[in-house]
Amino acid sequence: MSSVLELFSPADGSIFPLEQVPDPVFSQHMLGNGFAIDPAKGEVFAPCGGIITNINPNKHALVITQNGFELLVHIGVETVSLKGKGFTLLVKQGQEVSPGQPLLTFDLDFLKKSAPCAWIICAVTAPQDAPVAVLASGRAQKGQKIASAGETQPQHSPQNAQDDAPVFLSEKICIVNPNGLHARPAAVLAKLAAQFDFSLYLVKGNEKANAKSIMEIMGLALEPGETILLQAHTPDESRARHALEKLTTALKEGLGENETKINQAASQPASVDFSVPVTLKALCACAGLAHGTAWKFTAGEIPFEETANNIPQQEEIFQTTLAALEKELQEEAARSPSNAAKEILSAHLFLLKDPFLLARSKEVISQGKTASFAFNEAIRASIDLLKKTQNRFLMERIADLKDLRKRVLLKISGKEETPPAFPDGCIVFAEDLLPSDLSFFDAHVRGVVLAQGSPTAHSAIMLRNMGIPTLVAAGDAVLNVPSGSKTYLDAAEGLLFINPSAQDEERLNAKFTESARKEAELKASGQGPALTKNGLRILVGGNVSNEKEALYAYQNGADTLGLVRTEFLFLQGTTTPPSEETQLACYQQIVNAMHGRPVTLRTLDIGGDKPVEFVRLPKEQNPVLGLRGVRTYELNESLFRAQIRAMLRVKPAGVVRIMLPMISFIEEAALMRRLIKEEQQNLGIEAPLEIGIMVEVPSAALLAEQFAEEVDFFSIGTNDLTQYTLAIDRGHPSLAARADHLNPAILHLIAATGRAGKKHHKPVAVCGAMAGDSQAVPLLVGLGVTELAVSAQAVGKIKSIVRALDEEFCAQAAQQALSLKNAKQVRAFVHKTFHI
Repeated sequence: MSSVLELFSPADGSIFPLEQVPDPVFSQHMLGNGFAIDPAKGEVFAPCGGIITNINPNKHALVITQNGFELLVHIGVETVSLKGKGFTLLVKQGQEVSPGQPLLTFDLDFLKKSAPCAWIICAVTAPQDAPVAVLASGRAQKGQKIASAGETQPQHSPQNAQDDAPVFLSEKICIVNPNGLHARPAAVLAKLAAQFDFSLYLVKGNEKANAKSIMEIMGLALEPGETILLQAHTPDESRARHALEKLTTALKEGLGENETKINQAASQPASVDFSVPVTLKALCACAGLAHGTAWKFTAGEIPFEETANNIPQQEEIFQTTLAALEKELQEEAARSPSNAAKEILSAHLFLLKDPFLLARSKEVISQGKTASFAFNEAIRASIDLLKKTQNRFLMERIADLKDLRKRVLLKISGKEETPPAFPDGCIVFAEDLLPSDLSFFDAHVRGVVLAQGSPTAHSAIMLRNMGIPTLVAAGDAVLNVPSGSKTYLDAAEGLLFINPSAQDEERLNAKFTESARKEAELKASGQGPALTKNGLRILVGGNVSNEKEALYAYQNGADTLGLVRTEFLFLQGTTTPPSEETQLACYQQIVNAMHGRPVTLRTLDIGGDKPVEFVRLPKEQNPVLGLRGVRTYELNESLFRAQIRAMLRVKPAGVVRIMLPMISFIEEAALMRRLIKEEQQNLGIEAPLEIGIMVEVPSAALLAEQFAEEVDFFSIGTNDLTQYTLAIDRGHPSLAARADHLNPAILHLIAATGRAGKKHHKPVAVCGAMAGDSQAVPLLVGLGVTELAVSAQAVGKIKSIVRALDEEFCAQAAQQALSLKNAKQVRAFVHKTFHI
């Protein structure tokens, strides 16, 4: 096949990256790489030459095949539901077309009214993951070369390798998708099937399609109500049954298309008599118990004028406001002690520069409207776009758009928002909350009940971070709860009690008392050392990012800070790094919060999935396996040295340990140690200094014996170690669940590190999520781990577990766990052996 496929614009219009298409199947590149065009007219021309190998019966999509490449041309989002209305085909399946040849026409105005998006989307669906370089931006004319796919080699699919193996069949499956298996569900199914290394097929009558091929699935033209079978070709019956069960379940559930909306108001009673005791069910966003009096929160409207006489003045107001707000958001992110808040503010900064919002606002201003009216209109259009997708994860971002609208309108008006006067001991009731609303929350607020909302919305994340018990999706009826009503929340159970009966109130008060007692016990158990039954001390420390979290860890009994993530100072959306003095002040505050207990500061772990504007990094195809952690220091030596000096200057000298991330080679550890010692000597600091490494990649664990000669301690970052060992992106939507740190492969690498640490008398810590996993603790102790870094609230729990263990018994159990086959077996073994 040709190694390059040249692609031409299928219409006159504006070019957009796939990431901006309001459908995760395209924006997450599930179908492949490509681009989108916002067309000026309802005409589509061939982006390349080739054979029309597939035309969707609803006329909104077709596939062009050329020399092994498959190009999907898809008109709009959710247009399959139009059933062909507004589309006119100009070609037939099997026809050969030339670049620029007319393919179809469509009613552009009708699509804009009827679909969330009317863009022309071009995605190279085969070969899988074929790279697409978009060579143009801005406006494009039909026939203009704008992209190329390749260079790529033919991919030999293993699909047919076992077709002569035994065949296992599923039960009959009815297609439940309201529009059949079109592009989105086909992509989801193909992605699921790709997890298995044997052949899987869909069978419809005498037709058969490769379940790993989006195009073949779409080629079956499966309609709702049709019945199919699944075939698995493999000699391993158990694996075949597992695959068939997984795919059958996914098909029966509609491959994500018939998912229940997160807003469950429809399932709640439309009206409720709150003059009598009432119990309602909702979704838990933050677990916990709370009781108080109901208080309704209502967001105020921000008035603005619609028309303007001076367009250039409004354009200037718009640009000035955005620039000022960008700076304000950056400063807020820098001040915020919460990682969740920083991420949300970063998301708002990203939205502030969104091309659609900016273009729409400028367009409306050019029509003689005020900057406020224009931005409000752009936000409204964006919200409508997200609502039409019916994708709950995209719809959760509506609150961020509303929040940004409020901030921009307030900034333009020059007014400040009046903080609400929360009564003491209140339970806040609201339709929904914006992230900025939470900035007014104080100690008077005991709990939150939202009529709408979602557990994964940004406001819910912030409420969890604040530790406020919260229920969401409680239904519109809760907006009619009389203010002052006696209210109880059992958020973990998803229960809301309004004016409970005397019997319920007595039961709830008893539960609250018991919960408070257990919490006090857990906090008390965090104080004092964690000694195993045979007297081995395991340090249990905190895993923090700032002074506030450090103080919380200290109060909960943390023996040390096993990991301080210094990235929080650098990930503020600013264009310049924090100064040495700024860093010193922050590190000193963290050390002060620990009152003399040891603190481990990790040097900057930037790169991979955490790029920063002022850190020099080349563009990489796979940054997670490229320049990250210490690998970035050579290109940014002055930045690294400034951070080291700030760490070394913290007082008292010697209380800080320095830890290096992403060490893979002995030479890296030796070089970094030399640079740190140089700075220590330049500063005239003679106090002993411990320098250690993160064990995050298999090479560091396998060479732990050799590393022990260069470092003073090891700290195993099990999150990345699991990711790199199992070759599973920990954020992967379908594979992440299989990335269990109790996989025996991970345990073997921890064992190697533990042996080296014991032999050379070097401490071995674990600072990933595994340290706080109750089932992992006995095995870690048995494998030679001497320190665990966990969240502040988990310190007491982990110390309690350690105190119940016998080191020798743990060591024996760990050896048995190393011989098991998978994480599931390991967890079952731990449960049976330690009753955890």
